[in-house]
Amino acid sequence: MFSCFSSSPSKFRFPLHISILSLNSLRRSRFPSCSTLHSHSHPQSLDEAVDSFTRVLSMRPTPSIIQFNKILGSLAKANHFPTAISLFHQLQLTPITPDLFTFNILMNCCCGMGHMMPAFSVFAKIFRMHYQPSTVTLTTLLKGFCLSGNVHKALHFHDRVLAHGFQFDQVTYATLINGLCKTGHIQMLRKIPQYGIVPDVVMYNAIIDTLCKDTLDAIDLLNDMVLKNITPNVHTYSTLIDGLCKEGNIKDAKSALAIMTKHDAKPNVVTYNSLMDGYYLVNELNKAKHVFNRMGQSGVAPDVQSYNIMINGFCKSKMVDKALNLFEEMYFKNLVPDTVTYNTLIDGLGKSRRISCAFELLEKMHDRGQPADLITYNSLMDALVKNQQLEKALVLFHKMIDIGIELDIYTYTILIDGLCKSGRLIDAKEIFKDLPVRGYSPDVRTYTVMINGICEEALFEEALVLLSEMEDSGCLPMP
Repeated sequence: MFSCFSSSPSKFRFPLHISILSLNSLRRSRFPSCSTLHSHSHPQSLDEAVDSFTRVLSMRPTPSIIQFNKILGSLAKANHFPTAISLFHQLQLTPITPDLFTFNILMNCCCGMGHMMPAFSVFAKIFRMHYQPSTVTLTTLLKGFCLSGNVHKALHFHDRVLAHGFQFDQVTYATLINGLCKTGHIQMLRKIPQYGIVPDVVMYNAIIDTLCKDTLDAIDLLNDMVLKNITPNVHTYSTLIDGLCKEGNIKDAKSALAIMTKHDAKPNVVTYNSLMDGYYLVNELNKAKHVFNRMGQSGVAPDVQSYNIMINGFCKSKMVDKALNLFEEMYFKNLVPDTVTYNTLIDGLGKSRRISCAFELLEKMHDRGQPADLITYNSLMDALVKNQQLEKALVLFHKMIDIGIELDIYTYTILIDGLCKSGRLIDAKEIFKDLPVRGYSPDVRTYTVMINGICEEALFEEALVLLSEMEDSGCLPMP
């Protein structure tokens, strides 16, 4: 019986040495589009899909392979790869013969799990059963290489197949470009026309997303799109606006928004969120609030991220009551605050010395089924320490350990700072000394807190020794 997880070297090498005849026959075939792979798929829960598969398998007469492909396809689409593979093995125990679509789905599962050798074993099986791989088949392998970080192998495979006369489609190149962009290789777009493919908006979007670290290059590429009569879409403009806003270049971001509207590309919630975030970064909270209000007037409903941006802006501007009002408004709008929402408010309340309110919000967080994380507890510990409530901070510290929160160096830095400021330098030094034993490396903030504590006790020679140790470890003193 064929096993997807066969790791036989010969099976892995076989597809890379396919005969010219086999690859030439690919060129002469007509292939189904990439969308065909999932055209019969429909969303199901995991249990429903497994039950459906078992029910269909027991039917007599046995249904065609198409019915099984629907279920396997829905599982693959939902990223339930191991389950789909397990059900395929059950299928192999019956007289039902898998078709090309079945193998494409199976390859997609293997690639999605990062198992390229089993994926190529499936590829070899396709040839042994005298099927001809489709564009979907080959694109799936390219995507698998890209997902596993082997972009150079993807390019090698692409070149080998092209050398035998087979032409990939736009979906293939969009997949390849996406993988290349993630590794900083963006030259592929320039080569695509020589393969007989016209670059489309999806390919440009992937590259613009990468180039937005240098927005001038991204704008040049946008202009290149327009010159080639490729219409930028909402994703194109939103990506560019986000890049400009992250640079603090709100003026050009607004210009891009105006051009976007002029070309009938309606801004969506992502566009508005980027603009709001940009205004916050340049300390123009009122303008961010104006964008927030404008969203509703434009028929775009703010999402949780929209509220998180505004709540963060109000908290950082010490307008915690306004942030709390937005928090309550979320429930009226049937939006469920996430951990980021709670963490932002808890931090804002703590910094405003409203510690009891911060702990009330923690209780509300638990009651509503939202898990508190390390950031939540670090914010509360920091607030307690800065309000001279060290004993409560120590209780919280031990509670974090008891409930299995994985501490970080910032947690220990907060604790050391509290101990130093409470005159417990010996305890602080003991914890600092034990950090490497616990698996933590002090950072510049930890050293600074410790040195300040030592200086407060006028132990200047000891402070100089620690400063030298800090520099030797590669940490530069804070300005």
